[in-house]
Amino acid sequence: MTFAFVPRLALIWTVIFAMLLTNVSVATPSRTENDRHNREERGARTGLAILVGLSVNVLGRWLTPLDEWHAEIQKLTEDELFVERWMLLNDDPASIEKGKRTIANIQKQREAIEKKRKRFLWWYYPTVTVIGAGTMMLTFWIRKH
Repeated sequence: MTFAFVPRLALIWTVIFAMLLTNVSVATPSRTENDRHNREERGARTGLAILVGLSVNVLGRWLTPLDEWHAEIQKLTEDELFVERWMLLNDDPASIEKGKRTIANIQKQREAIEKKRKRFLWWYYPTVTVIGAGTMMLTFWIRKH
């Protein structure tokens, strides 16, 4: 584990447990035989599951560099288009050669970032799914007791 990863991991667990503590401590319904109350309780649990799932998803997206990589890919694409337009305006062979080298460098950088992003996504989605399911199960278990 790198040193930069440890604070992120600590922040992730702190936020997850803060969400659980808040969800559990707000209100724990009392057990009654009223059917209407049981339906409301099931509805609250369904809403809680959706809230926890979305929170884990958003938190995972916020803590990972996926959005930064996406923005960098977009920027490199725009840079490539700019250089292509610049090459259309400049007719001399030296400028065209310089533009081709620049475009090749931009494409290499973009492909490297896309490859890194795809490799990251191979473990990101299963991890978020497992963490979200575990958090929901823990939430239901704490609310039950």
